[in-house]
Amino acid sequence: MANIHTAQYLLSSNALLEAGALLEEQGRILEVGPIAQVKRSAPAATVIDHGDAALLPAFVNAHTHLELSHYPEWASAAGVGSEPCRFVDWILRLIVVKRSNPVATMDAAIKTGIRMCLESGTAAVGDILSWYDGRSAFTDTPLLGRIFLESLGQDVALTQQQFKKLNRVLKEQRIGNFEFGLSPHSPYTIRPQYMTQLFEHARKNQLRSAIHIAESPAEVDFLDGADGELAEHFYNAINWHQHRPKARHMRPIEYLAERGGLFKDQLLVHGVQLEGPEIDLIAEAGAPLVLCPRSNARLQVGTAPVARLKKAGIKLALGTDSLASNSSLSLWDELAFAAQTYGDTFSAQELFALATTGGATALGLQHELGELTPGLRASFQVVPLKKQIKPQELLETLINAGEGRMPESLVLDGQVVNFD
Repeated sequence: MANIHTAQYLLSSNALLEAGALLEEQGRILEVGPIAQVKRSAPAATVIDHGDAALLPAFVNAHTHLELSHYPEWASAAGVGSEPCRFVDWILRLIVVKRSNPVATMDAAIKTGIRMCLESGTAAVGDILSWYDGRSAFTDTPLLGRIFLESLGQDVALTQQQFKKLNRVLKEQRIGNFEFGLSPHSPYTIRPQYMTQLFEHARKNQLRSAIHIAESPAEVDFLDGADGELAEHFYNAINWHQHRPKARHMRPIEYLAERGGLFKDQLLVHGVQLEGPEIDLIAEAGAPLVLCPRSNARLQVGTAPVARLKKAGIKLALGTDSLASNSSLSLWDELAFAAQTYGDTFSAQELFALATTGGATALGLQHELGELTPGLRASFQVVPLKKQIKPQELLETLINAGEGRMPESLVLDGQVVNFD
């Protein structure tokens, strides 16, 4: 049965249509255009008029850790705070919180995170999963995307045991609407040889990979002189002092490339500390980069050099990171903060693209999501308009007033999502 969805505004690619409509059948968009034109194409279709609202592409949140969606409650129970703090102190706090909770509690946290994403208009996520058994929580959800199975560690025997378990899960290829990928955690938490092994496995098996990179000044100090807070505080605190490396005198992307981890299907996350030559290397490799501005601000690591990244043609996306370093999983909230943080580097249209087409491209879902255009999934959010807004001001108005915004409804594959 075909359906025609219409509203005051409809955003299709970069075109904002007044009294626009989309024709959907079996979960796919067949046509987009003025309501009269679409009705002529399918006179027998059921018309669903959403009234004073905007039909916008559903969001793609390119970086999440849904297993940490109960972090605030866990932190309180563990007797540690969840207020903003310095990066290395935050990592140690996170370790304390995770160790104080049975891993099975992550299942409920993942389900909470999924609901939060859907409620805020998100259709797909790029999720980092450290507790592999938690993948079962993704079985029965309309949300889709990539699950990047996280690996870290310095001990040879333990990392090889982890690799065997990782490989068993990867052979499943997918669960529900999610395909599996790899996530070596970061340059400072994983044995160099193991990192290389993981990247080789990803390229050999055409798997997507994700890594936290160039996130903090502490990471830069660690890779350069093997000193600073990570080497002297973090490594000692977790009894990794025997694994402290010699000075490498390398920048984060140089080190990543040396380990074989700079390729087009490598999802780079954060990139706050990136400098000119590194940005050129990323552009040459064609790797996408996920910006997480609220997390970066909360952990006091700085602001990504977005103007230089944009000028270099880096494929950029937007992510919320986790509730261990953020206040919500809403990309509306992230967009509102990004608009303030990045100033006039991005237009409203470019910012919105970070959360839609940019995220879809970063996760390899550009032929499924990100736009309201024929052939793609009929996945969109219905955003109510409480006042008259000029067409040319719509996105800017919605983004700037976006903190706390929730769509009226979310339609995925032509079906209205029930959040209960």
